Amino acid sequence: MENSELKFIQKGIREKLLCGDCERKLSRWESVLKRDLVDIGNKRSKFLKISHVNKKLLKVEGIRYKEFKLAILSILWRMSITSEPFFVSYKLGVYEEKLRQRLINEDISDERKYPIMVSRYELDGVFYPEIVMTFPPGKYDQMFTVQSFIIWGHRFMIFVNDKNLPKVSTEVFLRSSGKLYVDVCSLVELASPKSVLSKIYNEQVESMYERMR
Repeated sequence: MENSELKFIQKGIREKLLCGDCERKLSRWESVLKRDLVDIGNKRSKFLKISHVNKKLLKVEGIRYKEFKLAILSILWRMSITSEPFFVSYKLGVYEEKLRQRLINEDISDERKYPIMVSRYELDGVFYPEIVMTFPPGKYDQMFTVQSFIIWGHRFMIFVNDKNLPKVSTEVFLRSSGKLYVDVCSLVELASPKSVLSKIYNEQVESMYERMR
């Protein structure tokens, strides 16, 4: 994966990073991701089954797991390798090359590696798809580094680990079966950067699991 352009959130940051073939591959993954996120945002779809578990949790079935997850991981990887200082907190260290190899080989069959949680933000029941945000890395259980960003109004939390799975139900993560639970959060949480940045991931994971029970 060398040369071409980083097109992060359709516009804005642009940098030559990938070859033409790789760019076309990533574009295909991102088309699937965007289609699914638009449908999840609208809570209706011709391809996905979307239902309310309760007011704070959506259940989505029928996601194209491979393309969806590859798209998210490719965005994270490009944020790590770009020279743009805006993304300096997304440096992946040893996982940068590991993730590059997984993207080249399209190797994400093990759902326990680099697991992903997804949330959406609403205010008085209204969803805001235009929200785009980045966050500094966090920690779960004092052991797992969690990288997080918001695109198309959805927050993705990626547990950057290819060896161990956090000691929590796998149901809170994107499943290889195409099932995904989406935590519905208040937009007010994003109004105070201090509260967002200090949020403990343990609390968020456990809160989501409780809503599923």
